[in-house]
Amino acid sequence: MEELRELSGAERDAYFRGVHPIWGGGLSEDRFIAFQRRLAEACEAGERHRLIGLFEGSRLLAAMKAYDLRGTCAGKPLNILGVGAVFTPPVLRRRGHARRMLELAIADHASRGADAAILFSDIGTAYYQRLGFRPLRSEECTADSSDLPRSGAQDAVPADEAGLTRLFARSRANNGDLTLARDGWVLRFQLRRLRELARARGVAEPEWGIAVRDQGGEGAAMVRMARDAIDVLDAAWTSEGARDALLARLREVLVRSGRHRIRLWPSHQLRGLFPAHPRASALAMVAPLRPGVVVSASGARADLALLDHI
Repeated sequence: MEELRELSGAERDAYFRGVHPIWGGGLSEDRFIAFQRRLAEACEAGERHRLIGLFEGSRLLAAMKAYDLRGTCAGKPLNILGVGAVFTPPVLRRRGHARRMLELAIADHASRGADAAILFSDIGTAYYQRLGFRPLRSEECTADSSDLPRSGAQDAVPADEAGLTRLFARSRANNGDLTLARDGWVLRFQLRRLRELARARGVAEPEWGIAVRDQGGEGAAMVRMARDAIDVLDAAWTSEGARDALLARLREVLVRSGRHRIRLWPSHQLRGLFPAHPRASALAMVAPLRPGVVVSASGARADLALLDHI
């Protein structure tokens, strides 16, 4: 008899061990498991980040991460199931276990008030389209350090988290596109992820944010150090001067870190800053979970930033 339920401690470790070859990010297996365990148990995770799996008795058939998200589309609020890190043990693949797990998870969350589901696929779109998901326009931008202005700002510190949340939320203009809310939880959880990842890599407090404050305006950005670039997870500003100071600080961070380019997804105030091109991975997809729910049509633009990537 198949059953969908939350993973226990030992089952979590087995899941982390299974996804390590795919999403290990260069960490050893032991460090990756410890990192994922700390993240799942962090107070920031709460009830909004869960690890669930499909079982037959005690046998794990498939597993995934489930996020409780908020968002809007066409000006209407949405409760959203975020789907991440779908995994089936290699010996059990191509038997429909992941599909069955997703169907049960979707039905369960719909019965508890979820309006839509969102995911970012690294295996193309065909598999998830068969489950009712619609591919959205998925674009990213890159810019070299020479494309950025010169000037300065300051690194963000923990006390700046509330200010970043406020600016990011303010930048979520209601233009009708599908967008995920900046209610503070996403930023706190992703920041916990960055800190636990830095701990797993033996690094102190990660270089994660930039804050700009002057008489002309304010701005903020949240960043992540990638192997050959700096990922801009989200950014916002209230004036052109603050925007230029923010970009100048990104240039300084690039130079100091020995990297040469920034990478971002063009959303909200980030849109139009640099030429965009289609992404080959992390393809955004959305599915309505109940009749009458309005979500973006296939191929539509969505205001999703790297901070939303789950």
